[in-house]
Amino acid sequence: MKTEGIITALITPLNKNGELCSDCLKELIEFQYKNGVIGLYLTGTYGEGLVLPLVLRLKVFEKALEYAPSNMYLLPHIGSTSHDTVIELGLRARDLGYKEVSVIGPIYHKPSRRGLVEYYDYIASKTELNILVYNIPERQGYNITPDDFQLIVDRVKSVIGIKDTSRDISQLLEYVNRFGGKYFIAGAGDSLLFYTFVIGASANISGISNLVPEVTVALYNAVKEGNYSRALKLQYQLDQLRKILSKLTTEMQEAVRELMKWRDLKAGYPPLHLVHDLDQELLRKAYKLVMEMVKSVHS
Repeated sequence: MKTEGIITALITPLNKNGELCSDCLKELIEFQYKNGVIGLYLTGTYGEGLVLPLVLRLKVFEKALEYAPSNMYLLPHIGSTSHDTVIELGLRARDLGYKEVSVIGPIYHKPSRRGLVEYYDYIASKTELNILVYNIPERQGYNITPDDFQLIVDRVKSVIGIKDTSRDISQLLEYVNRFGGKYFIAGAGDSLLFYTFVIGASANISGISNLVPEVTVALYNAVKEGNYSRALKLQYQLDQLRKILSKLTTEMQEAVRELMKWRDLKAGYPPLHLVHDLDQELLRKAYKLVMEMVKSVHS
C-alpha cells in the first residue's frame, strides 16, 4: 500500500428523508479529487457511520466506487457496535470489489489485549479482507498502543497498518519508527497535519479537508518540498479555524458541514440533528478565514 498524502474522512450527505443524496456525494468526490486529495475514508467519524443503517453505508461504498476516479483510493470503514454488522459490511464491501477496509476496535465494552487481537483476527478470517486498524481513544474508550499493534500484526497477517487518532505525536512517531517500513501509518487529527508528515507518516486522514482540501493538500506539498515555514503557517491557520469551530459545537463535522454549504457545496443533511442554531457571527468569522486560506494557496 503506497498511498501518500491527504485522505479526506468524507461526510455522508443525506437528503431530508434520511436517504443518501447521490448527486451530493458525486459532487463532493469530484471536489476532493479536483483539489488534490488522494483518497477518501468512508463512513468513519466524520461520515457518522456508526449511526447510519447498514444499507445506507453500503450505498455509500457502492456509489463512491461509481463516482471516484480509478486512481483515487477508497477505504470503507466497517466498524460497528455489532460484530455481525461488521462482518456483513465487510463481506458486502468485498462483493463490491474492495480489497481493504478499516475497522475501529470494540466499542463500549473494553477488550483485554488478547480480546483485541482476537477481535481483529475474527474479522480478518470471516471477511478475508486486508484491514487498517482504526485507533480513536476518545470514541472507543481505550488506546491501541504500538505494543498492542505489535500483538495484532503478529497474529493477523492481513492487517496493513493503522489510522492513529490518539492525537499523541510521540505515539504516532513510535508507530512510524517501529512499523513504517512495512505498514501503512496514517495520522489523524487536524491539529497534527504538519507533524504527521514531518515525522514520516504516509498519510493524514483529515476531517477539515472536507471544507478546505486545497489547504490541507497545500500543507502536505509544502512539507514534501521542504518549505516548512509555509506549512507551519497553514497549520496555524487551520488551528485558528478549528478553535472557532470548537466554539460552535462539540461535533466538529456538523460545523464543517454547515460551512461547506457556505462554500456552495452540496453537503446535505446529517443522520442525526445533534446541533441546532449555530452562532451566525462565529460562522461568518470562520467562513472569512476559510476564504482567506483558500485565496492564499491559489495566489
